[in-house]
Amino acid sequence: MLDRKAFYGNIYSGEPIYMIIDLNLKGKLVLVVGGGNESTRKIESLLSQQCDIVVVAEKVEKSIKRYADAGKIILELRKINNIDFIKKYKQLSLILATTDDCELNREIVLFGKSHGCYVYAADDPQVSDFSHPSVINIKDTVQVAISTGGRSPLMGKTLRERVEPIIKNSINDLILHQIKLQEQLRVEVQQILPSAEYRKKFLIELMNDGEVNKLLDEKKISTAKALAYERLNTYVLR
Repeated sequence: MLDRKAFYGNIYSGEPIYMIIDLNLKGKLVLVVGGGNESTRKIESLLSQQCDIVVVAEKVEKSIKRYADAGKIILELRKINNIDFIKKYKQLSLILATTDDCELNREIVLFGKSHGCYVYAADDPQVSDFSHPSVINIKDTVQVAISTGGRSPLMGKTLRERVEPIIKNSINDLILHQIKLQEQLRVEVQQILPSAEYRKKFLIELMNDGEVNKLLDEKKISTAKALAYERLNTYVLR
């Protein structure tokens, strides 16, 4: 049997090592169990992910009720005596256990793991598949995550509050428009330029194109997009 400490030497400390990743939850089903402040924060971080959010709790914060009334989430108010209710939700991709009952959170996590879901327990990063970073969200286009790997969520939040103004001042509307423009062109670029090297070169040129950027800066988005397509077609003819 492999001795992990011997294999990794001083790098492995027995503590979980977290890697910040950006899960693709688009069109996926996410279950949040609990309706308090912690649940509210997790729900708000999911709202921009284009996923289907189901919240199950005996009672919820007013903000969660407002999200349900607005059709942004599905809310099921019920008393939770055990985890049998989870079985009715098929093809869950992610489960967040945010109740104030530690044993219930553990049961939810174990159920999720046994059914191939990513799981998170708000009160215990050790049993979770990931830690939940403090996120800076810039107009649902750019997200910057600050994580302490679950060691100190309070410090993660404090650091976010310190650096958020700096980051937001560094990312202007032109950058956001460029991101959206490159997203809109992605399929055509992949089809027309099969080489990853050429795609990268084209997108760099597009990012630095003074005429395109001027149109984006003036919020002439459709004209900028048309010019970008023209640049792509010209690029092919080189």
